[in-house]
This record gives sequence, C-alpha cells and structure tokens, in this order.
Amino acid sequence: MLRWLIGGGREPQGLAEKSSVQTIGEEQVQNPYTELLVLKGHQDIVRFLVQIDDYRFASAGDDGIIFLWNAQTGEKLFELHGHTHKITAIAPFFSSDASEENSHLILTASADRAVIVWDCTTGRQVQKVSCFHSTVKCLTVLQRLDVCGCLEGVIYVWNRKLDLLCKTSHLTDAGISAFG
Repeated sequence: MLRWLIGGGREPQGLAEKSSVQTIGEEQVQNPYTELLVLKGHQDIVRFLVQIDDYRFASAGDDGIIFLWNAQTGEKLFELHGHTHKITAIAPFFSSDASEENSHLILTASADRAVIVWDCTTGRQVQKVSCFHSTVKCLTVLQRLDVCGCLEGVIYVWNRKLDLLCKTSHLTDAGISAFG
C-alpha cells in the first residue's frame, strides 16, 4: 500500500523537516493504511505523478525538476535537471523487451519548449528535442507500436530513438490532418 505524500515548497508550516521522509500523525495507532510520509524535494507545486514500474514512480511540477522515487520506501532515487521552466507533460516509455538497453524511459515536456528523454535506470538524460515553437502540452506513448508523440499545435510522432516518423503540417476544423 502506498503511504506517502509529495511535499513541495508550499506546504503548511510545521511539516518541513531536514530529513527526506517524515511521518505525519505519529500519535496515531501504527496502522500502515493511515500513515502518511512526506517526500521532500520539490520547491514548487507538484503537478504530475507517473508509475515507472512496480517499484518506482516519478514526480514533476512547476520547479522544472523530475524526481524518481522508490514506491515502497519513499527513498529519492534520482533528481533530474534539464528543463528551465515548469514541467507541462510527462509519460513513461518502456519496452517489453528486457534485453533492450533502455527499457524504462520517461519523456518530459516543459514550458521551455523542449522534450527530454530520461533513462530511469541511471537517471541520465538520453536525448533532448527542442525544435518546438511553443510549449508542448501533451505527451503520449503507444506501447504496442513503440512510438511516442507530442502536441504543441503540431503533432509529432517519434520512434524509441526519437527519429521523427511524421508530423502534421496543419490541422483543419474538420479534424483532418495532413502528415508531412
């Protein structure tokens, strides 16, 4: 059972501690289903939580930082820096092929008009795409096709290595798109 709460820089006074995990309500009976842990790290509002696998999840928000966490213990595994503005979208991108080198990736988009691919095993940036003219507001992954896409007024579709497969040249009011 998940027993944590992501804490940001805008928490009520009295909850901030120097440790990375703090128990709230220590006077409560030690019931594992009511105990909350505050995970410290973000300096602003947390807007996204995504599951990476059965053991890890990621958080991201207005501070432009992505954190990878251990879902069982609340331990901070990685702090990912690469965006200069708030995170606007996040999506896990994993492969069912266990032999593949980067089987667990995360895609993040930001108001800095960039999409970054992160390796969840090492916490390193794999690739950054910054060809956008405005903020990327949506990321999606089609696991069965092993492709991902984003929307910033134009729809882009890439393969796992971020080779551009296609993009829309325009969208019409009828919802019909022309791929270039």
